[in-house]
Amino acid sequence: MPYAAAGLKQIVMCNKGTLATTPVDPIALGIRKDAVLSINHFKQVEDYRKRKLRNYLNFKLEGETMQPTVFLFKKLLDWINGNVDLQVVTQNQSSTAKDVWKFNAGKELGIDFDWTYNQDGRSCKISFERAFPYNDAVTFIDAADSTTSVTFAGITDDGTDLTLYRGASPDKFEKPAASSLGSSSLITVRQMNIKTENKKSIDNLSLVDNLMVTLEMTGREAAIADFVTRLNKGMLDEVIFQEKNSGAYYDKFMFNANVLSQTDEFVINDEERTLKIVLEGRVPIYSVSFLYGTPNGGDAADTKGTTGGTVKFGY
Repeated sequence: MPYAAAGLKQIVMCNKGTLATTPVDPIALGIRKDAVLSINHFKQVEDYRKRKLRNYLNFKLEGETMQPTVFLFKKLLDWINGNVDLQVVTQNQSSTAKDVWKFNAGKELGIDFDWTYNQDGRSCKISFERAFPYNDAVTFIDAADSTTSVTFAGITDDGTDLTLYRGASPDKFEKPAASSLGSSSLITVRQMNIKTENKKSIDNLSLVDNLMVTLEMTGREAAIADFVTRLNKGMLDEVIFQEKNSGAYYDKFMFNANVLSQTDEFVINDEERTLKIVLEGRVPIYSVSFLYGTPNGGDAADTKGTTGGTVKFGY
């Protein structure tokens, strides 16, 4: 038996129903952290002798991209609930052969994502998952080493694109708008996390209705006057969180009044004196809108949000 080489070479998503023809809005994970494709038994049936019998096979792909553009955020919302085509290509198994997994045409997977901007960087963890009846799954698996991969316009190799790479670049954190929450030089923790909340279908496909949003900042700007100022803010103010991109471009996340609640913590001990704020709330997926172009963080010709843009919640 030949040696099977490890590694996933390319992971690309595109609009549902387009992978087999001309892929629309293809996005690669590109610059990323580790990714893993796993296939496991699911909902096995156990009989009186404790024998576990075949039923479904569950397919799960997890990866974390460091190319988290506003365009990607928009497409992830479009693609949830099984509305995405996905191609996964392994590293070559010989000089020419490779495994190609096309999750389309009835084999679409559900999506969950975990979007994080913090003081260490920016990334998005994406999870694709669904189970298929055992015999159907075996047929699908058997075809992987003979399937021909699709070529995507504008994507080469693994999709690495340094123009889409996003490192940490803090800009604004305001509550309410135009009222900064603290001096950047005194901040120890600054982060925004947005993740899907799911239910599961009978075949383990994620069904998403809401996003859970959590923003947090901890800093050493913690005089009594600072704490009182924080406590006197409205409970449900508008919130602005913004990160710089290249040049004058930026990603802006705007949360309308009544979207995020405020929780405060003041700590003094023998090592630290800090003031912490946590802003959080659940947002329905159809209460998110997008703005592009020069006045909204992106290039004048950018109509998708690859250079920057504004994401609005609850407006």
